[in-house]
Amino acid sequence: MKLLASAAALLCAVAAGVAAPALSARRWHPKPVDFELAPKSPPAGTVASRALRAPKRFNLVGLRWRGHAEPRIALRVRERGGRWSRWARVEAEGDHRPDRERGERAASGSSSPVWVGEADYVQYRLSRRVAGLRLHFVNARGSATAADRARTALRRGVNTATAAVAGIFGTSAQAQEPQPGMVLRAGWGASNCPPRAAPEYGSVKAAYVHHTVSLNDYSPAEAPDIVLSICRYHRNSNGWNDIGYNFLVDKYGVIYEGRAGGVDRAVIGAQAQGFNSQTTGISNIGDYSWVGQTPQAIDAMSRLIRWKLPLHGVPTTGSVTLTSAGGDTSRYRAGARVTVQRVLGHRDTNTTACPGDALYAQLPELRARVAGASPIAAGATRLSAALASTHTTYGRPVLFQGVLSSGAGPLQGEAVEVQSLRAGRWVTSRKVRSGAGGLVSALLKPKATGRVRLRYAGRSGLRASASRSGLLRVRSLVALRQPPAAGARGVALKVGGKVSPAKRLVYLVLQQKRRGVFKRVGQKAVRTSRGRFGTSFVPAQAGSYRFYLVAKADRFTDRGRSRLQQLRVRGLGGAPSGN
Repeated sequence: MKLLASAAALLCAVAAGVAAPALSARRWHPKPVDFELAPKSPPAGTVASRALRAPKRFNLVGLRWRGHAEPRIALRVRERGGRWSRWARVEAEGDHRPDRERGERAASGSSSPVWVGEADYVQYRLSRRVAGLRLHFVNARGSATAADRARTALRRGVNTATAAVAGIFGTSAQAQEPQPGMVLRAGWGASNCPPRAAPEYGSVKAAYVHHTVSLNDYSPAEAPDIVLSICRYHRNSNGWNDIGYNFLVDKYGVIYEGRAGGVDRAVIGAQAQGFNSQTTGISNIGDYSWVGQTPQAIDAMSRLIRWKLPLHGVPTTGSVTLTSAGGDTSRYRAGARVTVQRVLGHRDTNTTACPGDALYAQLPELRARVAGASPIAAGATRLSAALASTHTTYGRPVLFQGVLSSGAGPLQGEAVEVQSLRAGRWVTSRKVRSGAGGLVSALLKPKATGRVRLRYAGRSGLRASASRSGLLRVRSLVALRQPPAAGARGVALKVGGKVSPAKRLVYLVLQQKRRGVFKRVGQKAVRTSRGRFGTSFVPAQAGSYRFYLVAKADRFTDRGRSRLQQLRVRGLGGAPSGN
């Protein structure tokens, strides 16, 4: 029996260790993996492969080769023991590339990445032979091997339960900024696709509409994994700095932040070669060559464009003249001036069928939906701000960050005030300067719960602005000084320490273990002197105890508690009881 109990305990410990990474209220992301396969050349005269088994199970696949050839490509996939999917047409990725002058590395020949769900086998067809062909696979769902699948099933279950419990006690926060709700990079696991280099900034004069050419039969739960997989493919197979698109939209109407650098800033992507530095790019997840995009996605894109273009001081309707930077896939040589619609399809300036015939036919509807949004007035500034955490303990710093920008882009080197609300008035505690990209950072060490914000006083040609305020809640800090870990029944034990900020009373709580469960057996109020306290208690019985001191919540701070202290009390004969 002891052996069985030990084995069960070991299994529980192992399971707990496996599940530990998923014990979070945030969505847990398996660590993605990339791998490749260099297929053997097919027989002479053919350009169709045999059924190829991938080294591991994959969720996304694309092709890469040497040279600038752009063959017509089709592929299909299947799970082991399952049926083959339909043949999917895959576009060459040459039309999505960084601008030449940016120095961002890119593969010479590659296809668009294709999301396939779960598959073990792949087969491809090409319209012509290419040199150095390799298939690049990404698994972002934790299902690459049988061991991965077992581990992922356990962690997803734990994470779902943890998030559900957190949801009971959580609150629904309204967006503080006049922008559409979206899944930011942290929400789709971008920590597993870090940029190769710092973002670069240009201007935003128009918005491109793209599609990813992935299969359309994906679920809402798969969409964030698709974004992560595309990022891994763009970065690790194409060699780009980051995901190419500035934003992505799924068929359910969910918007995703794309390339890093700030959703409200003019981040240069790799979405329309020759015009990346003057535009923003929105890609629709799926293939919209024959099937139109959903009403939910069209509505999401319209809300995004109505916010994004005016933010950069331009209207949402009419035409604009862009200057081409050239490139292999641009339809215009470097220096050519091209007049296009403010909302345009990728094919309008590049040699591509993107965003597909069906979605391209929906662009007039999209333009009608975005009409009427006015650009930000000249000289107006915008200051966003967010707390790294809305709760902290007294004396522990919290990062407070924001971005200062105008219609012309981010503002660097400007003085920004850090303010707190006191007795109904905003009081400046210090000033910091905006850094690269308009980033404003300050470490706060609040002494009481209160609202904080950032304020820009403005200067000649630039108007003043302030961020929305955020509520930062502060817990009291209760620290014990050399707490006892052992004692004897009937003998007083001394406890001392300090509460910050100073409180008139703290409360000692004593718990005893009875039948395997700790139950409260005593509580007493303890007076303090300038925050310092000292008291004692007498355990009535031998056994296992634990205790802590707590400072109750008031209008200045939230409830604070010391660390839980374990205590072993021996009996009169010197031996502890066996409960």
